[in-house]
Amino acid sequence: MSDIVNQVVEILERAESFLVPLEWIIEKLEEANKLPSISDEELIDSLRQDPRVKVFEKEDPEEIAGEEFPAAAQSISSLGLSGSPRVMLKSRVPTKSEIVAFLLQKADQTYDALFKAWQIRPEHDEDTEDQLLDALAKAQKLQRELRTIKRQQDAKVINEH
Repeated sequence: MSDIVNQVVEILERAESFLVPLEWIIEKLEEANKLPSISDEELIDSLRQDPRVKVFEKEDPEEIAGEEFPAAAQSISSLGLSGSPRVMLKSRVPTKSEIVAFLLQKADQTYDALFKAWQIRPEHDEDTEDQLLDALAKAQKLQRELRTIKRQQDAKVINEH
């Protein structure tokens, strides 16, 4: 099992992002014909036991949308947008810029998912519409705030050079 974990560590060392979905790692192992016949759960367990790796559990749609937005949580699930576990190297400490970019990407994905949920919302259901509109407004606000932080960081980097 340590052989597969070593291969995963090599993949993580070469990955552009500091945090990658387990599904992506599995794809890379399959492309290299290095995926042993083990279940995803066995792979996750092996990664959890390795001190070089941190596994972040699968995102729960109800945690993403919150208890106050049950319709949004249901829409997120029905669209297949809850994520697979994420994996990162403990030694690869992300920069502030990488974290902001990651959060902005997630905020954009959340907004897109909520917009898709809005498009397929049940007709004549004002409660669901209100929940989705509130969630869309909050997602847009988060996007604006993160973009502002990103612009400030980009300007800071330019001024330092």
